[in-house]
Amino acid sequence: MRPVIATSVFLALALQGAAFAQQSTQTPMREAPTTGARTTQSQRVTTQEFLNKAWNINNFEIQAGQEAENKAQKTEFKDFAKMVVNDHQKMQDDLRSIMRSTRGAELPNAADAEHAQKLKQLSSATGAAFDREFRTQQIQGHQEAIRLFQDYAASGDNPDLKKFAQNSVAILERHLQRAESLKGPEGVM
Repeated sequence: MRPVIATSVFLALALQGAAFAQQSTQTPMREAPTTGARTTQSQRVTTQEFLNKAWNINNFEIQAGQEAENKAQKTEFKDFAKMVVNDHQKMQDDLRSIMRSTRGAELPNAADAEHAQKLKQLSSATGAAFDREFRTQQIQGHQEAIRLFQDYAASGDNPDLKKFAQNSVAILERHLQRAESLKGPEGVM
């Protein structure tokens, strides 16, 4: 009788463990509040990773926006670009200010390869192709930025940077909404 009970207990525990393992490997999706952008549960982002990525995002958005202010075909694209430049310059200034009191972390001094390539691709486009590329990059870039900033706001270890990330999400969401609403000569791109 005892071997039967021991076997039953062992099987029950094994099945319970398997069910838990299966459940913990599934990453639920949540919807970003106002954008419809889908993100996974927050992931741990180190302070240095966040600083590198946030600086590169802001730097790229400033440069891409300046390019669009000069090359975009439609006024709504130029107006959007001006807003992006102004907002990301302020975010970059805020980031630098926080860095003055953050020990052991540094901001990059040059764009990473990914953002340098995107800027090169954007710079080489002209006319309607430029507007399409700018809009596409803005949508993709702001979706990625929202995920990064939400993740750091949820799990970051620097209180000042967490507050910065949290406060920046609304700005990034507004940019994403505006980018998605941009229309080209043939309507929605």
